[in-house]
Amino acid sequence: MKKIGFIAMSGVRAHNEELTKLGLTLPGFVERNKIITSMPSLGLLTLAGLTPDCFEIEYCEIADLKQLDSLPEHFDVVAISTFTAQLKEAYLVADFYESRKIPVVMGGIPVSSLADEALEHCTSVVIGEGEPLWPEVLRDFENGNLKPFYRQIPPGSFDLRAAPMPRFDLLDPEKYNRITVQTSRGCPHKCEFCASSILLTPHYKVKPVEKVIAEIREIKKNLAASVHRVCR
Repeated sequence: MKKIGFIAMSGVRAHNEELTKLGLTLPGFVERNKIITSMPSLGLLTLAGLTPDCFEIEYCEIADLKQLDSLPEHFDVVAISTFTAQLKEAYLVADFYESRKIPVVMGGIPVSSLADEALEHCTSVVIGEGEPLWPEVLRDFENGNLKPFYRQIPPGSFDLRAAPMPRFDLLDPEKYNRITVQTSRGCPHKCEFCASSILLTPHYKVKPVEKVIAEIREIKKNLAASVHRVCR
């Protein structure tokens, strides 16, 4: 059975050496950073929910992997998702697996923005929403024929009514005190400073209420200890 490693580049850098030397600190952002880093990658958990049972899957966060002597090499393929702040570090992780002849698939907003650059560090780049592209990626992987680019056409066309249940069961219930649930996606505006609405979907779309409720119930079932700590 082929094994997929889903690696989340968790954490947001809130430090800039030049600004620090000038005396500028970001205490509010640092506190917000602690909250963000405590949450798992909903995107990777969603792709895991789309992955057939014929694959063995493992969800990892880079913060945990850094505590090991070396990155695990028992995967047959690795999927990496990252924030912009961790992009260079994600490249290093991708380079490690590529050097071990382990195919690497990268996705996320910064990767979609810099697809050609990202491809220098990985086997395949997923551009746009991952849900409609992931099944094709898995088929090509099984056939030993991964493409350099997987591009959603037209952009933003995925219907949230078809959204899979994220694999919350892959998470350690003792590790998290916050879990995210996506209720909507996209934006009709095209603000020049925002990459999300341009790269993911130009349309505002809403996930059906019954799906949102089902996800919350799934979180409570699989992460009862964490939910209890937060709600107490």
